[in-house]
Amino acid sequence: MNIAALSPDAASLPAPRDASTIVTQRQASFDEVLGRHSGDGTSSLTPIQKATSTAEQLVSVALVQPLLTQMRETNHAAAPFAPTQAEKQMRALQDANVAQQIVHASRLPIVDRLARGMLDLAERQSAARAGSRHS
Repeated sequence: MNIAALSPDAASLPAPRDASTIVTQRQASFDEVLGRHSGDGTSSLTPIQKATSTAEQLVSVALVQPLLTQMRETNHAAAPFAPTQAEKQMRALQDANVAQQIVHASRLPIVDRLARGMLDLAERQSAARAGSRHS
């Protein structure tokens, strides 16, 4: 067995993430799950980023979250392994958070297609509004 393969040198390890960064990311994720938005309504996101984020949320809520919920409901574990009442109450939030993480990390083609569709629709609507103003 090659011990060197099991313990790579420190230079090849990814840089550790700052604990405050991790907490901030988790807080933002939790706010998204709850449907709360931070900020004053202005955003530095580009239209493409907004469309992609919206498409990710749609896919996570419409496709992935129901699958996770169905999998949790089929859990018929015995008493020591069964979920507690607190776990049962938090399932929906946990499913929503995990679904968002899955969709964001997986880079599903359907997300890209939905985002392109949203951008195309927005462009057509703005062109139609611009055309009706000039008439």
